[in-house]
Amino acid sequence: MCSGIRRIATPLQRGGERRSGLGAGCGAGRRRLNDDGLLFHDVKINDFQKILAAEVVSNFGSMLSALMIPWLAALVLGATPFQMGTLLVADVVAGASGSLLLGAVVDRARKRSVMVAADLARALLVGLLVWLAAAHQLQLWILVLAAAFRGWLTVMFELSRSAWMAQQLDAGTLSAGNARVAAGGSIAETLAFALGGWLYQWLGIVTALAIDAASYAVSALFMRGVREEAPPAHLYAHARLSLRTLAADARSGIREVMARPELKALAGVEILVSLAMSLAGTSYMIYVSRNLGFDTGVLGLIFATGGVGAIAGAALAARLEQRVARGRAIRIGLLLASAGALCIPLAAGPTIVGAGLLVLHQIVGDGGQTVYQVHDRTLRQTLVTPDLLARVDGGIRTLGQLATLIGALGGGALATAFGARSTLAAAALLLACAALAARALREPSGMEVRSVPEAH
Repeated sequence: MCSGIRRIATPLQRGGERRSGLGAGCGAGRRRLNDDGLLFHDVKINDFQKILAAEVVSNFGSMLSALMIPWLAALVLGATPFQMGTLLVADVVAGASGSLLLGAVVDRARKRSVMVAADLARALLVGLLVWLAAAHQLQLWILVLAAAFRGWLTVMFELSRSAWMAQQLDAGTLSAGNARVAAGGSIAETLAFALGGWLYQWLGIVTALAIDAASYAVSALFMRGVREEAPPAHLYAHARLSLRTLAADARSGIREVMARPELKALAGVEILVSLAMSLAGTSYMIYVSRNLGFDTGVLGLIFATGGVGAIAGAALAARLEQRVARGRAIRIGLLLASAGALCIPLAAGPTIVGAGLLVLHQIVGDGGQTVYQVHDRTLRQTLVTPDLLARVDGGIRTLGQLATLIGALGGGALATAFGARSTLAAAALLLACAALAARALREPSGMEVRSVPEAH
């Protein structure tokens, strides 16, 4: 991971070395200027390393929370299937209802400060669950509210991290930076899923939740000393912060999406991908465990290979950056994701061939998803100015989460009427449709690419 970050720095560092060499006879003043430029760039890379470390640890905590909160409901509180559905939907509903306003808040704030605040708030939230669980005072409605608040705080962190990268990284290094973030997040997710069950089993729910809370605090500590910029003062000088002004800011993000063909295309792709993933989510576990009959131990090993696929996808995303336009890279990622998803309904039983197809889905499908996510995020960061990015991200994210809700409801009905295999095949087809929709994307021209402001 660190070697990848060093590769981001290499071209600029070599350029600086050449300038120093050419200026050897021109006096110390020019060499000092070059050294200062290199030092400024090194500080930016060091800041990114801290943000990357914070992202990995924060994502580890998020994945642990995604495991622990449902386990609390099912194993400690004895939740019914309907109550479990309410708990799982709370996170998505919170994100869908809050993304627009949260994007407006993030655009008005210092990005690192928002990330630190989101981490500390999540640490306190999970810490509250620890205290209530230890005191045997936990109730289901508290878990539902906790899931919703965690969803809001996670959206705040992710919007701020993307906007911080758009502010601080050069346009040429954004794709590589996003690939490092995607790879780090995949490693954290794999570790959380691999260790979460054992933490619960060996240490108990209270200790496991305490580790979860501590991970958010550690993430906040990693961001100490990271530079940040104040939002442009002239944009908000005459607008007092209120719900009305936040709503107006949120509408400006939606207007930007609707006014730009590339952003509308990205939003359309987001809707199709979210719908496909939600449809698959309603049937996947039923199909592989009940219809195919795989044991949970075997499934755990199969799921772990998804981390390998995501890391491979991050490496492929970085290579595609040098070879094809981002719109084409998005299409390649979505076609891989569709091909991987098609492997699931092709599996016919708990055989070696069936397991191989599920592993192929994890590697090819997760790899394709990572390629898509890296270049989708990079294209947003290059099409939109940093002071508007969180609002645009929030608008697109809201549309995707609404599609997720529709898919969760429709997927259940579709699986009931036609079976889990047909629903999974429909999800693979939707991903192929998303790849077709991505044909509307094109590489922005020099006039359209946003400029990165200098940090002070």
